[in-house]
Amino acid sequence: MSHAPSSSLPTVACAAGGTGGHLFPAEALARELQRRGHPVVIYTERRGAAYTQALAGLDHVVLPARSLEGGLAGKLAAGLTILRATALARADMVRRRVRLLVGFGGYPSFAPALAAKSRALPLLLHEQGARLSMANRKLLRFADGVATSFPATTGLDGFDPARIVNTGNPVRQAILDARGDYPSLDPHGPLRLLVVGGSQSARVFGEVVPPALLQLPVSIRHRLQVSLQMKGDAVASVEAALQAGGIEATVRPFFDDMGARLRDAHLVITRAGATTAADLLSMGRPAVLVPIPQGGSRDEQRRNAETLAAAGVGWCLPESEFTPERLSELLAGAFASPTVLPDAARASAALGRPQAAATLADLVQETLARNP
Repeated sequence: MSHAPSSSLPTVACAAGGTGGHLFPAEALARELQRRGHPVVIYTERRGAAYTQALAGLDHVVLPARSLEGGLAGKLAAGLTILRATALARADMVRRRVRLLVGFGGYPSFAPALAAKSRALPLLLHEQGARLSMANRKLLRFADGVATSFPATTGLDGFDPARIVNTGNPVRQAILDARGDYPSLDPHGPLRLLVVGGSQSARVFGEVVPPALLQLPVSIRHRLQVSLQMKGDAVASVEAALQAGGIEATVRPFFDDMGARLRDAHLVITRAGATTAADLLSMGRPAVLVPIPQGGSRDEQRRNAETLAAAGVGWCLPESEFTPERLSELLAGAFASPTVLPDAARASAALGRPQAAATLADLVQETLARNP
């Protein structure tokens, strides 16, 4: 935390859940507002505070947070936690003279939003997915405006369309700095495939992708350059098996040069989280999207993947259909065509909003001007 700001520009607060999907867009907006001279603070919870690199140089406050799951006792405990977090956030907003809050979803964003409205501050909501998240749905009635990442976002029925702005999803600067043209596809040149999806994808991607690649025709395998993110004891053996099959493969638990690998990729196999989608579109890369199975009202990744697939960005392959045989068939067709991947890359770039952070910052400043 820092002392109360001395800047003549209004202080803006961001509230974000503890996942990277919520925190990274908040970070991108915060840094853009800082560049414009605004003091900024981010309210998050302990998981969000663990993203130390994302929060470096940014004032942030760690608030208590708890989801409403767990039956009556869990809901009562969550209610008490929200009340405590709301009081803490409100006191901090008074001290910092916060003038506006931008909520990025996740249950930890709920208390700061309530604190802001208790002080009659403007509230903007940013939705990263193709459907309004649970926290944003609950806060919608308090919102002065909604910024969306997709041109068509469901869950906004009844909200004034004039107060909905498609800003796109702010992307980390490391991704923006690595942007480049889609790599050319020479008939005899390399085919670069990036497979990445985080810890929740390590097992299934590691089980499905290597055998799918080894089923490809020899003419394709010998052109493949694969970067596969995978954790566990099998990393070395999987890399060796791919190389024995004629595939140039790098298998690692983590890639610290993700921007460069994404820029160089002809195709990406990944999950369909909102931040992943924004990175892909900002870079203009096609993808095989394998949404995490969630089901019900929380099926955000499936909605994201289906939206992007319908726009021509790539393919939505549900995990129930994510088999070596199905994936190998899909990849063989894509790699054999001279037009499929470049066309999908153009569709991806057409949806990309690399200026999303600046556009959202413009909306923040416009809202501040309307609420002196």
